[in-house]
Amino acid sequence: MTIIHTPNRLLMAISAVAVLVGSTAANSDTEYEVGAGINYFMFEDDFNVADDVGFRGYGGLRFDEHWGLELVWDKLATETDPTDLGFDLSQYYLSGLYHFNQTETLQPYLSLGWGQGDFEVSDVGYSATTTSTNIGAGLKWFVNEHWVVRPSINYFMNTEIDEDFTTLGLTLAYVWGGGSTPAPAPVRAKAPADTDGDGVVDTSDRCTATPAGVRVNAQGCPLDSDGDGVFDHLDNCPDTGSRLKVDVKGCPMQLSETVAIDLKVNFDSNSDVVKAEYFAEIQRVADFLAQYEGTSVVIEGHTDTSGAATYNKALSQRRANAVAAVLVNRMNVPAGRVSAKGYGEERPIADESTRAGREANRRVVAKVAAVAKSMELK
Repeated sequence: MTIIHTPNRLLMAISAVAVLVGSTAANSDTEYEVGAGINYFMFEDDFNVADDVGFRGYGGLRFDEHWGLELVWDKLATETDPTDLGFDLSQYYLSGLYHFNQTETLQPYLSLGWGQGDFEVSDVGYSATTTSTNIGAGLKWFVNEHWVVRPSINYFMNTEIDEDFTTLGLTLAYVWGGGSTPAPAPVRAKAPADTDGDGVVDTSDRCTATPAGVRVNAQGCPLDSDGDGVFDHLDNCPDTGSRLKVDVKGCPMQLSETVAIDLKVNFDSNSDVVKAEYFAEIQRVADFLAQYEGTSVVIEGHTDTSGAATYNKALSQRRANAVAAVLVNRMNVPAGRVSAKGYGEERPIADESTRAGREANRRVVAKVAAVAKSMELK
């Protein structure tokens, strides 16, 4: 190993400090970093020095998202190889860094530096100085906003000697200032909106204006326990049947009128047998009765003036009875709510001189009477 003395360490340090201070003054948004750690030195064989672990300390600044400068000091105490003489190395260098992924937690970087090293073989009282250029790469891992773990590798190319060496570093650094955005704070997901505060988020809430304190279902709507269409907190009659029509206060509406239903039921000539094809027509009466409590129905039979009046009246009674029997026996309407009456030709509704008029008069009518005021269904 041939070493040429070049005592320029003081000049280099002054220049480095001047560069750092000048850069800081030029940018008020500068970020600062100081760190320390260990360094593993790997020497080329011709260097005749044993590989070993040393120490590293540095201070630096970063004046924009990508670019930074560092002043680094490395220190090593090892032995020559193979003579086992004490060997000390102390080097200083200034490096420029270019960062990638500058807004992420993991930021790779490349470096290029220049400096000088002092070598001393203590057992023989020999020392020397050489300048060197180094290239490197590393990774900054921002554990949080201020603390950074840095693995790195640097290759040193010495100017005054032929042999080079490599270092593997691992340091812990503290960062402050605001030049870059090294460790973005985790973005907390915004809580889903719940405008009415009922515990159901707006995206699932079908009733977004529910008053405070009102119990709601999974869709965010107030409860309607009796199923009458009026929410519980507005319902003055909470036990109303679900089929009953109610007012805005949830109370049943009253019915006090008689309703007539014309039935299109035809009979064969001189017959009182109800054909199955008319059951659906009669079902309309059964359904209507189910909607009104406290009502009853009168099935009225009517004929035209053809034939003897006495016969026609009897025939209309038999036909009315037949329709009433269908309501009771097939459609389960209580017998007490059904009656039948034949009027024969006594109550015509059309002109008997025409065929159409006579057909209109041959009819069956169901009259539902509100015997007592009842609750009207929907």
